[in-house]
Amino acid sequence: MFKKTIFSKKKKYISWIKANIKKKQTNLEITIRIVKESSMKYLNYKYRNKNKVTNILSFPSTTNKIIKSHFIGDLVICGTIIKKEAQMKKQTIESHWAHVVIHGTLHLLGYNHKNLKNFKKMKDLEIKAMVSLGYCNPYIKY
Repeated sequence: MFKKTIFSKKKKYISWIKANIKKKQTNLEITIRIVKESSMKYLNYKYRNKNKVTNILSFPSTTNKIIKSHFIGDLVICGTIIKKEAQMKKQTIESHWAHVVIHGTLHLLGYNHKNLKNFKKMKDLEIKAMVSLGYCNPYIKY
């Protein structure tokens, strides 16, 4: 189900996702797919017209509005990019994975960062989730 990494346990992903979800939404479903850089670059180009690799793509479901479904969407994550970014930012790999999954989950829940107001709201929610899980604020440079 999940690709093995040093910390990659299903419980970790669930805790990162649940950090954004209200108690009444506990039965929501998300698919997480870990891909190589080449696949991520292809998906980013196909769906966002950006010919470069990225750390995560969020694909919100449209079916839960049409039928009674708890599935809210897919998160596609590039593990090698997460590792490179964590090293560059001098963060632990686990902390950066948590941040990226939290960020992607917020997108699946309808949040975006298309303008300053939305960016601030999303950033605040990310910080709150990270701190509640015992991680550092991902926006502070150490």
